[in-house]
Amino acid sequence: MAEDLDFSAGARRYVDTKFGRTAFVDVGDGFPAVFLHGVGQSAYFWRGQLREFKSTRRCIAIDLMAHGYTEALPEADVSFREQAKMILAVLDQIGVDRFDLVMNDSGGAIGQIMAVTAPDRVRSMAFSNCDVHDNWPPTTLNEIREAAKTGVFADQMGAFLEAPEQFAETTGKLVYEDPAFATPELLRANIAPLVSSQTRKDAFNRYVGFQDHSQLVVIEEDLRKLQTPALIVWGAKDPFFPVEWAHWLHDALPNAEPVIELESAMLFFPEERPGDFNTPLKAFWDGLS
Repeated sequence: MAEDLDFSAGARRYVDTKFGRTAFVDVGDGFPAVFLHGVGQSAYFWRGQLREFKSTRRCIAIDLMAHGYTEALPEADVSFREQAKMILAVLDQIGVDRFDLVMNDSGGAIGQIMAVTAPDRVRSMAFSNCDVHDNWPPTTLNEIREAAKTGVFADQMGAFLEAPEQFAETTGKLVYEDPAFATPELLRANIAPLVSSQTRKDAFNRYVGFQDHSQLVVIEEDLRKLQTPALIVWGAKDPFFPVEWAHWLHDALPNAEPVIELESAMLFFPEERPGDFNTPLKAFWDGLS
């Protein structure tokens, strides 16, 4: 756990909307930055960014539906589209109108939908490796998706809590340069809440098993019209989202900065190597008018 950030139950905040009870961490003061994590993660993913920026920014890291401590309604639609609506509803509740988006993995898909839905609210977008256009689901995820569709993937994830070394030997080596980065503490922070009840396990299986790329393909025209400034920092060793998709995103967004490629970085590099993400993110934010 980050030394100067408390992710315990006492520090977590909640907001009730028609989507359920959303959990989030809200620290610091300044112009709001909203952080969106990916599959199997939670607000905890962004601890290195919140620690860095909480002295100058209001940092809001939200647990997506089917993740973390957010309590989605039973049988809730946990698609990217509904996640985007949920996050905007939460921001309405806590009085956040305009904000900067920071995204990773499927959080990037959700953020793209938010940006075309509410372009006047999103001041800027900062992307790391994420879903882009029709690169969802990545073929690398086929086995995982099938397990989710049959309702067993959440239980497979839960088994890692008792055998963290198996996570390092399987999933860990696909998302981290050093699989040992996924300590038992990290696994507990992310996995324990999402398998804490059958309702939560069912929601997580739906999230992983039943997404489709049509949710992004349908927004391409609007995405290409966005004038929102965009930063794209990409781990070039990611087996799920190759760097070509960073350049697709760059070419689609009229106001995107040149892609920054990190040669040895993988999908979850903002968590594993926060400095390599925070440095260009700070420079990008400093350059906004």
